[in-house]
Formats: sequence, C-alpha cells, structure tokens
Amino acid sequence: MSKHKRAGVRQVASLAGVSVATVSRVLNTPDKVSPETAEKVRLAAEQLNFIPNSSARALSTSHTRAIGIVVPTLENLIYAKFIDALESSLAERNYNLVVSTTRKGTIPESLKVRELANIGVEALILPGLSHDAEILDYLRRSEIPYVFSSVYDEAVEHPTIGYDNYLLGRKVARYLISHGHRNILLLSGSLEDNDRTMLRFKGVTDELKQHFGPGYQLPSQILGLNTRSAYEYVCESLGGKAGKAFFGATALLCLSDVLAIGVLLAMEKKGVVVPRDMSVVGFDNLEISEYTNPSLTTVDLPVTEMGRKIAESVVSHLEHGTPMTSFLLDAELVIRDSVADVRYGCAGSS
Repeated sequence: MSKHKRAGVRQVASLAGVSVATVSRVLNTPDKVSPETAEKVRLAAEQLNFIPNSSARALSTSHTRAIGIVVPTLENLIYAKFIDALESSLAERNYNLVVSTTRKGTIPESLKVRELANIGVEALILPGLSHDAEILDYLRRSEIPYVFSSVYDEAVEHPTIGYDNYLLGRKVARYLISHGHRNILLLSGSLEDNDRTMLRFKGVTDELKQHFGPGYQLPSQILGLNTRSAYEYVCESLGGKAGKAFFGATALLCLSDVLAIGVLLAMEKKGVVVPRDMSVVGFDNLEISEYTNPSLTTVDLPVTEMGRKIAESVVSHLEHGTPMTSFLLDAELVIRDSVADVRYGCAGSS
C-alpha cells in the first residue's frame, strides 16, 4: 500500500482560504495574525495532518510550551546531569526541553539560537556570561526571555542562576593552603570562550597571591577537557619521582573532575600514591568521584538544584509574568581522601 504524501503549506493555505504567506505568519509569528485567521489555519492543519496535534494547538494559543537550551556538548557529564534535572522539572510543568549543541564551539552559538527561535521556543537558557551582544539583541527584539545558567553575577543586567565560580576557586585554593600546600599546579580545560573556567582560574590565582604575596606564580597546564588528556599528561610527566615532576608541586588542582579522574588513573599506573606522594582536587563532584582510588576531594556543583530552579523561574515568568531574577546556589567542597596535610611533611618527596 502506497503512503499518501503529507500535506504541505500550500494545501493548508488552500483549504483555509488564505495565502501561503498567511500560513507562514500563523506558524512563526501568530501574534501578527487575527485570532479568526489563526483558527482557520489551525483547523485546516489538523484536517490535513500537516503538523502534530500539540503544535496545532499552539497555533491557536501562541504557545509551543517548548524551552530551548544551547550547550557546547553533551559529552561533559556535568551538562548531562543538569539537562536531566532541567528536562524533568519542565516536564512536570508540561513543558518540553529542546537541546542544541555547538559541537564544542565548531558551530556558532548565534546560529543555534536562531534555529531554536525559528521553531518557536518560548524561552532560552544559555550557559555562562560570554555571549555575543548580537545574540542578546536578537533575543530582545524577538521578545524571547533568556537566563544564564551555571554562573551567578548580580552585577550583570541579565538574570543568572547558578553558582559563584570565582569564589569557589578561592575556596578550593584556601583549602589546599590550610593543608600546607604552597606549590600547586593547576590543570584546566581551555579557557577560551569558557568564562566559568576562567572565573575559577582567577579565583584560585587571587587566593594564592593574597596568601603568598602578589609575586606568586601559579603554574598551569591547559589540557583537552577529557580524562584521556589528563591521563596522558601525567604519564608523560612522571619520568622520575613524583616530587620532581609537575614543577615541584605537592598538589594538582583540576578545574574539572574529568581531568582529576585521568590524573588518579595515571598516578595509580605509575605507582604514585595519592595523597601520600601527591594531593589531587577536582571540580564538579561527578558520581564516579566518590568511588575513585582514593575517593576524590572535589567541589559539589548544585546542577540538579539549578535545573529545578531555572525551570521554576522560566515557567513562572511565562505563565504569570514573574520577573526572572538572579539566584545564587550554594556549592560546597566535598572532603574525601585525595588531599594530604603537608604542614608537617612534604608530599612528593618520596
């Protein structure tokens, strides 16, 4: 049995007795079409099975009940955890989440934002603070509300819901200082176009300089943001004793757990005992961090709570006109077994 060809815009326009341009306006800018015309198009669309029933209802209500989010990648588990909580919270409120990725920055964010706008998302979620002014101007002109996730800054004019990455960087550095660590090597993914990582980096640096003086130099290594990159870096660096590698550091401060896990795996392979020979700290508190050998001291980012808070804020704005405002979420340092107190000895001297 042959399948019938699905009806197109021209068939909908013909049945509704309107022009193709009018159907397009109903689909894309329903507020610019009279309710009577929109209803005619909706009925014709339903009769011809032009679009799913949920979208057909959107033609008459001007609501798609779709929220968009643009992220760099879904490979990073911290994004996946956040999106899972966000999608679940939106679903409880009868909204759908549409996820789009820039494939680690290889596709312009502006293109992804426009694609989501064209399919009718009612609000957008963008991670971090660094976004082209052209994008934000486009969203304002399109009257699409937006919120920045994974960051908090009450000084900016846009709503931010997340955590203070700068202060968290300072907190981690302060913890290592309190355990006698002065020589610290910072391992990070790329700082380019990632203001969250840059803020953590600056927080760590400022805390160390405040404690040890403005002349303090923090050695750092930029790696690919994956476990393999950190694993290979450690294996290549450990040609001798642990204390002579890594610029003489007694602690490796990783700005992501995926890096810290690679470090721990490589240390174990090379016979370096953590934390006796080298302390390691992470950032994210991925589920696996509790089960590494040793268990990883890391920053617990409240991404599940962030997903729920953003869903609540966005839906309340859309349905009740409640202004979206910035909100700071608490993030804590989870103390486990990967950091030694070297005030009375020197890690890495074995």
